[in-house]
Amino acid sequence: MSGEGLTESTPALAGRRTALLVLGLVLVALNLRPSLAGFGPLLGQIQAELGVSAATVSLLTTIPLLCWGLLAPLAPLLTRWRSSETVVLLSTGLIGVGALLRVGPTLGWILPGTVLVGAGIALNNVLLPSLVRRDFPRQVGLMTGVYTLAVVGGAAMASGLAVPLRRAFGGEWRASLGVWAGLALLGMLAWLPVLFGRQTRGGWGAPAGTSVWRNPYAPPVTLFMGFQALVFFTWLTWLPRVLQDRGLSPEASGLLLALGNLVQLPFSLGVPVLAARLRGARPLVVAISGLIAAGLLGLLLLPAAPPLPWVLLLGMGSGSTFPLALVFIALRASNPAQVPRLSALAQGVGYLLAASGPFLFGALHDRTAAWTTPLWFLVGCTGLVLLAGLWATRAEPSTRR
Repeated sequence: MSGEGLTESTPALAGRRTALLVLGLVLVALNLRPSLAGFGPLLGQIQAELGVSAATVSLLTTIPLLCWGLLAPLAPLLTRWRSSETVVLLSTGLIGVGALLRVGPTLGWILPGTVLVGAGIALNNVLLPSLVRRDFPRQVGLMTGVYTLAVVGGAAMASGLAVPLRRAFGGEWRASLGVWAGLALLGMLAWLPVLFGRQTRGGWGAPAGTSVWRNPYAPPVTLFMGFQALVFFTWLTWLPRVLQDRGLSPEASGLLLALGNLVQLPFSLGVPVLAARLRGARPLVVAISGLIAAGLLGLLLLPAAPPLPWVLLLGMGSGSTFPLALVFIALRASNPAQVPRLSALAQGVGYLLAASGPFLFGALHDRTAAWTTPLWFLVGCTGLVLLAGLWATRAEPSTRR
């Protein structure tokens, strides 16, 4: 009787643990973009109140991206000290503390808060996709889709609520950004059960022969991650300002940005599943690069036309490139132990590359006093997304393990 009861309870217990892991994964992933996505619709007011140039104010987006690049290599090292689950919990706490500091009255508070937010996101950027590959080896595509759906959903929520939250707090943009500290606390509470019954110390060792530097797919995967992130975070930062200079209100531009993020949701879920099943992802790379290019060219060549179609095209394209980059990381690693190292390399170098995007876009606008040259710059970078993606899909072996 007792043996039979144990047999019946074990699958139920495993199911509950899996459900808690998925819930924790989703709520932590929701924290990875709001501090940046909620910034774009408020950019004009922030720049005016701080009295700085467009290039300078873009540092509030550039600094987190720099942190993502510089600190990503620390994630595999920290997992030797504490378990990945423990590091994820602590990193989510950093995001919350940083969000609170960004409520401060001066740049002396805002900049350190921005660094802490960037540091927490940098570590979780690497570790969460690695946990997906480790804990869901047979559902990599589906669970990558769930993860990216949560990431993109957080961005959509923040961009859509930025202006309404500012209005609710009496026109104070700092409070609109600081409210996301509560989401970080919720993510920590949801992640705590994941730690129960698991080791707290590190041990994700690398077996011999798993050096990421010997992986021939490491360079193209890294470049694809970098250029797609450069394009996305640049338009995420500057699109509301571009639209406002063309006559839209802050509320309307924030709504369009939210729609550009919302339209990413089905692509964030569907593209990883499709990419994991396709024998070759080259047609997918061409199609999604074309969507981004079409959106940018629409903004460039038809400035008087309603911007909604172009924003939706940008969202559909970027909603596909990010999850595809994560699939490349998961499937191009030689084995599960190499995933955090390939992830750290791709995101470390990739986000350092991406960090230049918002700054260069703002600097080009400062120099030309127009948006034409900056938008052509993004078109060129989209071409590099295409080339890197084609390189990453060359001579594909059977990667569905």
